[in-house]
Amino acid sequence: MKQACLIFIIFFLASMSGCLTGRENNQDVKFEVTTNVQNGTIIETYVDGELESMQECHFLFEFSSESDLSKISTYGINSSEIEITINPKENSIINLTISHHGLYNILAFAIDENGHRVEKTITIIVELQMKWREEGTSEPKPMPFKSFNTGSQTHPSSTLITSLVKNPSITDDFTGGRAVDITWNIADELNEICQSHSDEVGDGETVEWKTIYFNTIGSHELRVNYDDGQDLIDIEHTLHIQYQKPEAS
Repeated sequence: MKQACLIFIIFFLASMSGCLTGRENNQDVKFEVTTNVQNGTIIETYVDGELESMQECHFLFEFSSESDLSKISTYGINSSEIEITINPKENSIINLTISHHGLYNILAFAIDENGHRVEKTITIIVELQMKWREEGTSEPKPMPFKSFNTGSQTHPSSTLITSLVKNPSITDDFTGGRAVDITWNIADELNEICQSHSDEVGDGETVEWKTIYFNTIGSHELRVNYDDGQDLIDIEHTLHIQYQKPEAS
């Protein structure tokens, strides 16, 4: 009886020893990852309603480890749209390009030679600035903007809008220019007017409208209606879609 109990204890301790060793091997994958920045702004420039240029955001993820690199087979990142991996023995930096505004939880990970995977989450924020310019028009084009990107983890906090309308002076006309009446409208995708402001632009003058827009669901348009007048006008919009930084957990 005593011999049977002794054999059982030996087998029990052996099995427990194996379980502990497995956990220790799983914990051998230790790594750090840093980014050059965690915030960026995409800049889009439009002329006469057409996209002229776009400046995307680039994020660098640099990996390092105190563990034996020979035991780590893969470093990588995973966003909502793409997964990028590298061989730690050849490279330690991953370059991620983002072309849509949003708040993204980027999953950084390391995989060892046995397939064990360790993950860390890095939150980055990408805002959007749109610059819009039209010259010499009496029929301004609407400026469309989409507040929410489906790849983002959350909606923007607000949209800041600054709009300038200029009525250039007619220097070669002895009769002089005339004032122009205009109305700014922000309309949603149901064509409901969410905000509106009217003003008069005298000859050779510039008027400005600044507003903050909190409707961040769906698609919208910023419109300038030419209500009355004869002179051609110049328009310059600057729109900034911004996100609130999440609270640290």
